[in-house]
Amino acid sequence: MDTSKVYADLAVYAEGPGGLEGASDVHFGTVEQVEAGKYIKLKKLDSPDGRSHWLPISWVRAVDESAVFLNKTADEALAGLMNEAPTEG
Repeated sequence: MDTSKVYADLAVYAEGPGGLEGASDVHFGTVEQVEAGKYIKLKKLDSPDGRSHWLPISWVRAVDESAVFLNKTADEALAGLMNEAPTEG
């Protein structure tokens, strides 16, 4: 994954309920920044709990000029979000 294509203010979309062949993608958040080339930090303002969250770059299935598209449904992504900054180690 070329992380240079992921930058601040891009919308993040999870797969819709029908997956890639079904319903449209669902807005999941907005990129704040890429950290350590491995994680996307989402902006707090999109968060339902008002906190920052992180997701692994490996969840990204595609990026275009206006959005990042995840290979997870919204439910899968919510279940796997990190609530604390990932540590290198």
